Amino acid sequence: MTAKKVLRFDEDNKRLICDNFSRPMQKMFEHQDVKTNWNTLMDIKLYHSPGACSTATYISLLEAGVDVDIKFTLLKNSDQTSPEYAALNPKKKVPLMVVDGKGLTENVAIQSWIADTFPKAGLLPSDSWDRARAVSHMGWFGSGIHPHITRHFKPIKFCANTEAHDDIKATAKAMYFEQLALVETELTGKTWFFDHYTVCDSYFFWIYDRALNEGFDLTDYKACTAHNERMRARDSVQKVLAHKPD
Repeated sequence: MTAKKVLRFDEDNKRLICDNFSRPMQKMFEHQDVKTNWNTLMDIKLYHSPGACSTATYISLLEAGVDVDIKFTLLKNSDQTSPEYAALNPKKKVPLMVVDGKGLTENVAIQSWIADTFPKAGLLPSDSWDRARAVSHMGWFGSGIHPHITRHFKPIKFCANTEAHDDIKATAKAMYFEQLALVETELTGKTWFFDHYTVCDSYFFWIYDRALNEGFDLTDYKACTAHNERMRARDSVQKVLAHKPD
């Protein structure tokens, strides 16, 4: 039985390692002049709609130095409901990240994968407890805060009775502010959520910025506002915000 050939990248020594290749092939790939990394070995696509929560994913990919192919999937045009997109992602949402033909959905999973796959970017804390807390933060942003923005933006998705829409929006806004007050306490006296930039900062940027776009007055949340200002100064954020479909 022929042993399986495996090509892998040695991150520490910056070279390819070839398991079970012929010696001439090993020499060709393992030569020190070969400059490559996992980024160049993977085909990474992100299905993204500007303004949607895929913004957070896109920011983290750039923070990790990933060469990503952006596939615009515009929610305003209902691109996510097309048969072509639904075949890729039956959830009919963004983000969807496709790596070498394999799809992954949900920001918590995608952001964790980015941090794990590109560890030198330091996008999750190295301490196991803090790492678990970071995942908890992302879960909180995704399930504890994001839905309030959605209810405010599109109450029709939750109630067909238009007379109830103002009440739904008011309740959603109040619940958003209730959660934002907890984030304000978390960020007070800090630059980032942890002792360095992580995927939590990418994700919260969208949580805050989307509420601004919804017309929420966030000026009383000074730590959150300062965090947003720091985020907007980052190259990754500026590139993502400037990248629009033709």
